[in-house]
Amino acid sequence: MHAWIGETFGWAVAFGVVALLSAAAALAVWRALPDGIRPAALSRQDWRGTLTHPLLMGVVGVTALSAAGQFTLFSYFAPYYRQVLGADAAGVSFLFLWFGAFGLLGNLLLQRLIDRWGAACCATVTLGAMAASLLAWPLAASVPAMALLVTPWALGCFASNSAQQARLGGAAPALASALMALNTSAMYLGQAVGAAGGGALLAVGGWGNLNLAATGWMLAAIALSALLAPRMRAPVHV
Repeated sequence: MHAWIGETFGWAVAFGVVALLSAAAALAVWRALPDGIRPAALSRQDWRGTLTHPLLMGVVGVTALSAAGQFTLFSYFAPYYRQVLGADAAGVSFLFLWFGAFGLLGNLLLQRLIDRWGAACCATVTLGAMAASLLAWPLAASVPAMALLVTPWALGCFASNSAQQARLGGAAPALASALMALNTSAMYLGQAVGAAGGGALLAVGGWGNLNLAATGWMLAAIALSALLAPRMRAPVHV
């Protein structure tokens, strides 16, 4: 919907709508949550132990690498769809809607599978699904083909971060509040690095190598995730 608003009325209007809806959502959460909810405070020693623990920071690093891979391309979806696929406003909006719908579906499927497969396995599977879409990116030459191509990416996108959060929370439950915050920060760091790197590649060589750079980030995330998995089968002690 917001993609359609942006394409039709301009992105200033779209961001205005986002701001209004965000304020309404914040008010709804404030009214719904009971008073007195406070997470346990962490000491400086807890933070120091978290930030210097190689396994926990390694899992956080997986999030940063995967976000960098995604946003090398995701940041430029709309211009790519217009310039390369020749999509109009409706086509661009449809592709964003498709991606978001399958992103939600992926998260719902993760809820059913994570207890059976384990958080580490789910993280690796979702990363692999995204890598497949990134690698095959240039093969889509039309809006319908692109919708099919991004489906694995969409299924893994939100689910990957959910699996990472479950992985961190399960590894060190007492430090969950710190680890969730660090994981979110890593996601935004990766987004910034990926968008900046993608923009630099676009300025130098156009669209040609963008998906390869994105795939490289994602493969690094998969390798790090696989390396950490055997060492995190038991709870982590800080």
